[in-house]
Amino acid sequence: MSDGTVTTPKSSVLEDLLEVMWAPAKVFDRSRAKGVGMYMAVLTLISLVIVLATKGLIQPYIDANFYLQMQQMAAKGTPMPAEAAAAAQKFAGYGFLATGVMMVPLGAVLTGFLVWIGGKVASANCSYGQAMLIATLASVPKVLSFIVTAAQGALVDPQSIRSFSDAALGAARFVDPVSTSPALTALLSNIDVFNIWQLVIMAIGLSVVGRVERSAGFIGAFVGWALGVAITVLPALAA
Repeated sequence: MSDGTVTTPKSSVLEDLLEVMWAPAKVFDRSRAKGVGMYMAVLTLISLVIVLATKGLIQPYIDANFYLQMQQMAAKGTPMPAEAAAAAQKFAGYGFLATGVMMVPLGAVLTGFLVWIGGKVASANCSYGQAMLIATLASVPKVLSFIVTAAQGALVDPQSIRSFSDAALGAARFVDPVSTSPALTALLSNIDVFNIWQLVIMAIGLSVVGRVERSAGFIGAFVGWALGVAITVLPALAA
């Protein structure tokens, strides 16, 4: 005889990280009370393995992005000396590896804070810890983007690559990174398949975890996303 208790289906961390890509509502419904620690640790490890495995294929994009920055500095009358440029280029490679390690935990802290703010705007009943959980699970498409960039790196002529925007599955791919302002490039870089996918997962997460209508979840997620875009665009405007 049933006592009226609703049993939440159990799932592993890996199952949740996979299923959140196509059934986020189910994942957030069963994980709303879980801590973010294991999700963060496992996804960080996965992203690091992917970055290490694909670095060779992504290296042409790293180099092209570095050369673009050197061009922009020279155009402003502040060229980097050759010795410093060589060291900076090597550092850029290490920076990419660091991205694989730090993207998930830093994203959980920063994006989680922005999701929390968006949740307040949307009147979602969501704690900061739950916002971090939403941000972490919503970052799965960003990790997947490394694989997509590497796949393109295996197919295209390295000499034709101008910057990371050439690997974008979105608006930035259709502008010239040399002649387009860094601020506009930064803005357009946020409008692609993986960022929109992330936005949708965040919206569903806010609505499920925060127990609000789906429309309110999208409003809250959009507020958080817009604040994140501003963080990437404003430094380029100030440069």
